[in-house]
Amino acid sequence: MIHEEGEQRIWLKSSEKKGQPLRDAASCVVRGEGYAARDEAALEGERWRDVISRSLARMHLAADFGDQDPMSSSTTTAEPVFSEHFGRHVMEGVAGVTVFQDQPDLLLITAGDVLGCVRPSEEKCRSVFLHAVQLHEPLKVAERLAFDLYSGSFFQTSAAARLLMLTMAVETLLDLQPRSTAAQAHVTAMIKDTEANADLTHAERTSLLGSLNWLHNESIGQAGRRLARSLEPRKYGGRKPADFFTRCYEVRSALTHGYVPRPDNREVNSLAGSLESFVADLLAGGLLTETPD
Repeated sequence: MIHEEGEQRIWLKSSEKKGQPLRDAASCVVRGEGYAARDEAALEGERWRDVISRSLARMHLAADFGDQDPMSSSTTTAEPVFSEHFGRHVMEGVAGVTVFQDQPDLLLITAGDVLGCVRPSEEKCRSVFLHAVQLHEPLKVAERLAFDLYSGSFFQTSAAARLLMLTMAVETLLDLQPRSTAAQAHVTAMIKDTEANADLTHAERTSLLGSLNWLHNESIGQAGRRLARSLEPRKYGGRKPADFFTRCYEVRSALTHGYVPRPDNREVNSLAGSLESFVADLLAGGLLTETPD
């Protein structure tokens, strides 16, 4: 797929076989050229990273952009050795956005692990990517972290670990709003009473004040349900989005706080599967309504 903007050209292709459909590729490369300055190229590279992230989320797929492990598997000191071996300039590509000055004989080497997945049709791939380009909806910092956690969940073999990572992804997207004026006034009164209580030790007072200050804003559960309602009228695990999030957060709490008996593994597995779609739909942004399921 080739996309042209003025003097710049961007193309998305399989990094394995020439002419191979994207839906059959285990990895792909987005490459652009025609930029006058490194900063301009880097900015455009980041934009296309966001296009890919939203597109993959819309198709319920994941990607590792190397944010948690940005170092290459080898070092740049190996590049001269490769260059001598191949008889041409060699540069090692790493996950994420790479900016370099193009050369006629440049050989870009990339490597990575591949996992199997159910691939969408070529038609859907093309439609989603083109809509993402037109939508031009950059990811916020929190959304990038959420996408990283969402993608990381694909590599977990434990259903509980997947559910925990996906719940963390939702938490990074939350924007806790202030409570009502009356509720905030009540919290402020409790803070003043705590500060004036001479029977409390310094450690107790500090701990209580820290907890009380959090109460000026809504809880994670409230913020999560509010965010979940943006996905209506969809349902997840047979539940409305807000009810589904509430159950996931209840199970998350049971897992992390060691409740006995522990949550049933079959329910954890079922919730994790539906939560994967829930998080992907949140990350899809405007693509969720712009493209058909």
